[in-house]
Amino acid sequence: MRIQEAARHLGVSARVLRHYEAAGLIEPQRISNGYRSYSAAEIERAAWVRDLIASGFSTRELRNPLRALEGGRRGARVNCSAVMQQKLDQIDRAIAVLRKRRRALSRRLTEPDRGRSNT
Repeated sequence: MRIQEAARHLGVSARVLRHYEAAGLIEPQRISNGYRSYSAAEIERAAWVRDLIASGFSTRELRNPLRALEGGRRGARVNCSAVMQQKLDQIDRAIAVLRKRRRALSRRLTEPDRGRSNT
């Protein structure tokens, strides 16, 4: 599958796939004319990368878990689960901070003495 078809299949742009490749997250094969060719396995890997980036991971954060999985190291899945759990904990902490900020702002809006003005 060529890059445009792969991009349509994944719901991303060809530029995104090139970015994943430049970051070392995917490695499509090159055919004789230099075009990229995506196997089913590479499409699956790109989908995994896309989903984890949408979940809050950066491309840099994904490098080590991907290397562990492709290297077939023992415990790689456990390590990946730990990395995902750490990200989930980080997101939970960010949500707690945002909730605290929201409550403080809401109090300012509802308590006339604290808000002082509507501007």
